[in-house]
Amino acid sequence: MKIVYNRCRQCLHPLSANISWEALFSWQQKKLCDECQGKLKSLKAPWCLYCSRPMVRNECCADCRRWERTRHWSGLLARNISLFSYDGHLQEVISTYKYRGDVALAHVFTETLKRTYRKKFKGAIPVPIPLSQERLLERGFNQAAVLAEQLPVAYSACLVRVVDEGKQSKQTRRGRLHSHARPFSFQGDAARVAGKHMLLIDDIYTTGTTLRKAAVPLLEQGAKQVSALTVARG
Repeated sequence: MKIVYNRCRQCLHPLSANISWEALFSWQQKKLCDECQGKLKSLKAPWCLYCSRPMVRNECCADCRRWERTRHWSGLLARNISLFSYDGHLQEVISTYKYRGDVALAHVFTETLKRTYRKKFKGAIPVPIPLSQERLLERGFNQAAVLAEQLPVAYSACLVRVVDEGKQSKQTRRGRLHSHARPFSFQGDAARVAGKHMLLIDDIYTTGTTLRKAAVPLLEQGAKQVSALTVARG
């Protein structure tokens, strides 16, 4: 026997679930219908081994080669793994989640985030990309922190944003390569970072600039390496 108890957060069609104690708890309920869930396009090889960009074969893409040839940016980010392609459907899902405040949509990504963490980053310490105070007050929550909460380990809020640079996607490639502003600073006990694998968490990998800039203060505090786990590859 099934009951209708919720609606798809994306298309608003009714969702149904088996009657059980689990169905009484909202965090265990489905957030998307099967059709909307099925539209999420998982990323997998062949892809860029460093940023998850889809490729004809597994190799380093031109952008990542360019990052590593630029002295100021070389060696900052070990790799990024993105879960899904940032197409029109996922863009709508993330927009609903991030800009319309539907925090429950983060649970759409819970199982994939957990599985990827255990398979690729086990033992790494998650660090969500922080928002500026102004943006946090405006939005009411940090979408990266909520995503980090889905992981099977506690995250560290050891970064603070001191400069809000705006959207990196609106900058030219040359502008990104030559922008040396430091929007993030480290807070807390450096001993908890030294020698550790730190894992930056964010919703979208667009250019990689924000993640690389966030890696700088972690490496300065002695992090062994910095990687990134993101929901979408833009």
